[in-house]
Amino acid sequence: MGRKLLLEHINVPGINTLAVYREKGGYRAVEKALKTLTPDDVVEEVKKSGLRGRGGAGFPTGMKWSFLAKPEGVPRYLVCNGDESEPGTFKDRYLMTHIPHALIEGMIVSSYALGANTSYIYLRGEMMPQIRILERAIEEAKAAGWLGKNILGTGYDLELYVQPGGGAYICGEETALLESLEGKRGNPRIKPPFPAIAGLYGCPTVVNNVESIAAVVPIINDGGDEYAKIGIGRSTGTKLISASGNLVRPGVYEIELGVPVEEFIY
Repeated sequence: MGRKLLLEHINVPGINTLAVYREKGGYRAVEKALKTLTPDDVVEEVKKSGLRGRGGAGFPTGMKWSFLAKPEGVPRYLVCNGDESEPGTFKDRYLMTHIPHALIEGMIVSSYALGANTSYIYLRGEMMPQIRILERAIEEAKAAGWLGKNILGTGYDLELYVQPGGGAYICGEETALLESLEGKRGNPRIKPPFPAIAGLYGCPTVVNNVESIAAVVPIINDGGDEYAKIGIGRSTGTKLISASGNLVRPGVYEIELGVPVEEFIY
């Protein structure tokens, strides 16, 4: 069903570890972004890719990033929405379980593009195995110099944290997620203001889905124009599908957008 960008190495033994992930080309996007591209260059590549949010709304990711306010002396935040509460959805959980460094690499590149020095991955509280996996991967990345102070000697700093939620379905909505992340009850906020203006702790914030952030890695590695060649029309790139129910082969699959459902099922 076409090219694999996110799950290409899913069956490689040890791909959940930093050493094997690096062997398969991991963190090249961080090196390229931090050493050869400006934050605005990264945003432009994501715009050119045509990437749309993989959490359901399908809003153009690069456009969403460009809305982020940049007031002087005010921190900006990137928050990854890993709540994944919809019945029958488990593709983000699968990605975090088997290739956690793909998400971490995407978080670093995306945080750099947004000028965020502190970022969060928010997961459902029931996902304790994934929380532990991500925390171990973050420790590996930090020990190797991919996180923390002065990453790769570029002067860019980033701290990344995993935050478990209370398991409330409503926290999949971005403003309720931010309320929960601040330690409050997860109730949606009235908009405007939108998170891009006043999000986490009242500061400019971008909230993106797990798959959306992981997709930034192949976009930077290959270029936005190359990514845009995959898919159909304005639906570019690949998509992870949670396939469950009365199927011969349930599981998580990566397809090029535009594949008919009949071809996928059969």
